[in-house]
Amino acid sequence: MPADVLFTPFESHGKLDSLNLRIAGMVERTGFLDALPAGARVALKVHPGERNNLTYLRPSLARSLAGLLGGRGAAPFVTETTTLYCRERFTAEELVATAAFNGFSEETMGCPFVVADSQPDVVVKVDGERLGEVGVAGRIAAADALLVLTHVTCHDWTAGLAASLKQLGMGCTGRKSKAEIHLSTAMSIDPGLCVTCGTCADTCKSGAVRMEDDQAVLTELCARCGVCIGFCPEGAIGYSHDFGWFAEGLAEASAGVLSLFGPGRTLFVNCLIDVTRHCDCEDFSAAPIFDDIGVVVSTDPVAADRASGDLLNSAVPLPGTSADTPGIRRAADKIFALTGIEWWKQLDHGQAMGIGTTDYRLTRMD
Repeated sequence: MPADVLFTPFESHGKLDSLNLRIAGMVERTGFLDALPAGARVALKVHPGERNNLTYLRPSLARSLAGLLGGRGAAPFVTETTTLYCRERFTAEELVATAAFNGFSEETMGCPFVVADSQPDVVVKVDGERLGEVGVAGRIAAADALLVLTHVTCHDWTAGLAASLKQLGMGCTGRKSKAEIHLSTAMSIDPGLCVTCGTCADTCKSGAVRMEDDQAVLTELCARCGVCIGFCPEGAIGYSHDFGWFAEGLAEASAGVLSLFGPGRTLFVNCLIDVTRHCDCEDFSAAPIFDDIGVVVSTDPVAADRASGDLLNSAVPLPGTSADTPGIRRAADKIFALTGIEWWKQLDHGQAMGIGTTDYRLTRMD
């Protein structure tokens, strides 16, 4: 049976037709709000953007949803987990500071901003190909309901498409599960290129680089985040990915998160706005590669992501961007042509794990 997916285009025609109001109308239509008991603690999962990134979602979208939840008697909190990679959201203190820098704070959201993994993970069992258990970030696990607000992007590092499943499987889990998913990445240092300058060791906040007399060595502490690659002045650090492993791990971690919430207690809002070829974890901004398309809402994360991918693939790349090539313009699957990653595998595996369906019915709401 196809899942219901609601869609509204980006264009607005005056104050009474604002995108925020249309998103609120779609959320109302799903019945998610009606299923919440009075005082329900609702985790509003966001990606607040890395410091110096400028294409993350506007904080006003999260504020609007938080206000909608509060107006219906719920107790929302905006939340995110610390990162596996070592930029400016690595620790809880860094995450709070970066989120505030980008406009996500209790003052701007009208509700608390909470570091989701500030409490111990809640470990749940999953029957996966890659994962046997998933550590769900403690504050998310303790919530009564989960609303995932996602900035849809391409992701030419591992996922191909970064949408609701990426927010669930990576963004709602603790570091142990994040690291297990990243076992799909292999990293190495070329001794012929390494000059033992120590840049990688200085960059790594995990303390995963050991300096020896003739070269740097990656230790078992390496989280395979890849940040050191961009800092190495000699280009001595290499990597490879098993994209199929990553896709399966991401879907299985998503299944673990969703297992903690009953029917009707999760909702997914995918925003196809400022779509870049990089995710918001980058500490810079590339130019958006597609025009602003709109917003997808569904109670089914797999269907929401499938619809989002289909909408991107039917869009026209913006002139002068990295997606504006004859091969990508003509491609039936522009995401694959751009990233080289079989992005749909995370969705197919999510369907196999029973967390949703790739079959959907799209209803347009103007």
